[in-house]
Amino acid sequence: MYCCGMRCRSILISAELQAEGPGTQPQAHAFRRKVHALLESTETVTEDTVSDADQEFFHREGYLILPGLIDADYNARLITELDELIEHRQAKDHRMIVSYEQMGLLTSHPPVMQRLQALMGPRFAMHHIHSARHEAGNGGVNWHQDYEQYPQTNRSHIMVHVFYYLNGLNGTVGDLLVLPRSQNIVVPNGGMGLFGTQDLPGSLVVDDLPPGSAIIVHSALWHARRPKDGGEDLPRHFIDISYCQHGVLWPAYPGIGEINAHAIEVGLGRDGAYDFLYDSDQFFERRELDEAFKERNQGSIALQMKGVGV
Repeated sequence: MYCCGMRCRSILISAELQAEGPGTQPQAHAFRRKVHALLESTETVTEDTVSDADQEFFHREGYLILPGLIDADYNARLITELDELIEHRQAKDHRMIVSYEQMGLLTSHPPVMQRLQALMGPRFAMHHIHSARHEAGNGGVNWHQDYEQYPQTNRSHIMVHVFYYLNGLNGTVGDLLVLPRSQNIVVPNGGMGLFGTQDLPGSLVVDDLPPGSAIIVHSALWHARRPKDGGEDLPRHFIDISYCQHGVLWPAYPGIGEINAHAIEVGLGRDGAYDFLYDSDQFFERRELDEAFKERNQGSIALQMKGVGV
């Protein structure tokens, strides 16, 4: 990794990736056939795409930058489809993102899955997918972390977000800020929001990446998006997908059962290879626990577990 001042440029991993085949407007009934056609036209990606050094870097620093990860043709189709999603949202059409062909397939994109298996182990489940188009003048996002845990007490298992910058980063609209090694600091999700988007000691600015780049971040890593001028002619097409390591139950994303059922139905698991991504049994509904926890959330919870002070 090379960091010059506050500008962070990283060429940690490079690979030649194949396109995933042509796509059209998603139609649920034909979707599975299209997925099979795409799989047949996709060549196998070389294994061992994450070196031991890269794994050590991720676990220490909390992020891994993958410049130009997405094949140019596939990247163009994702941009087109994300524009369609924005048109649908503006028309009050809020269909599931996994029902869009190209974005749905991105949730199980093999080059990313292989890297995540090296970083997280063989099994993990998708928590959510978000897609957005950041226009010029976007207000940005204050410092925060996205690790799903209730209450926030430890980092025993890994949750990651994969940030996809389909247009790359060029110093306009908004820069990504990260605070390396902060994933090990246990703090509420918005507990650092009072810092706004200012530089923090040791923080880095990521503002120069080619189109189709991805960044894998530990979800507990402190990060922000600092507003920047410009971008009137090039809005920022952005997708984030998060995954939770098996081993504990995680707070569920709203509607996760329906999302996962659709993903399996249309074949996003790629002939079963990645069906484990869409396992709703890895999650629990937090709302069912909220009231009971609020009643018990007094004094030392550790002592209450021992029956002291109850």
